[in-house]
Amino acid sequence: MKFDPHIHSVYSPDARSYPKDILKQAKRIGLDAIAISDHDEIKGSRVTRSLAEDIIVVPSIEISSEKGHILGLGVDEIIPKGLSAAETVDLIHDAGGLAIVPHPFSYYRKGLFCKENTGLDIEGVETKNARYFVGYSNNQGKKLAKKRNLATLGASDSHFIESIGDAYTEVDTGGDDSVDGILKAIKKRQCKSMGHATSNILVAKEYYVKKVLKQYPQVK
Repeated sequence: MKFDPHIHSVYSPDARSYPKDILKQAKRIGLDAIAISDHDEIKGSRVTRSLAEDIIVVPSIEISSEKGHILGLGVDEIIPKGLSAAETVDLIHDAGGLAIVPHPFSYYRKGLFCKENTGLDIEGVETKNARYFVGYSNNQGKKLAKKRNLATLGASDSHFIESIGDAYTEVDTGGDDSVDGILKAIKKRQCKSMGHATSNILVAKEYYVKKVLKQYPQVK
């Protein structure tokens, strides 16, 4: 199963992809499942799930902890931002989700572990986030996953329709192609990161659009 667990919608302040367009693109490129992991928000995830027909949509949220971002994969509720990483992970687990660290060790992207203990009770780490230039974050993620026997995930971290699925997670659900089946497989580390980097031109375009969106917020 091809699963992109880290996609942003217009419900993130720095993205411009609408749920219906995300679903259309995911189907077009052959993804089986996606997760809308918006920044400290679950509206995009809920809207996308309400529209989905041929694509599995796993609930998710990207939470801004005190020391960096953490994905609450399988979480369908707001988890307060600004808490310690350990508190955030505990709340993810209380909500029935998996704690996944996106773009680890990345200072300029608020990646966890730059200033935080790597012994957190997490289930997995992104080892192929598509938004990279030299791959330092991904390489460090691989080392950590190997050291701690964590699940390895690939993700587009898409803020634009064109980059969805550039990197993704191949999940062996054993035939249980459902939200629960995907989460159980990842928890058992029955997954691996796949895909490639997003075009640097597209990433540069994204940063330009972020500046525009700060001045002219989108109407959701």
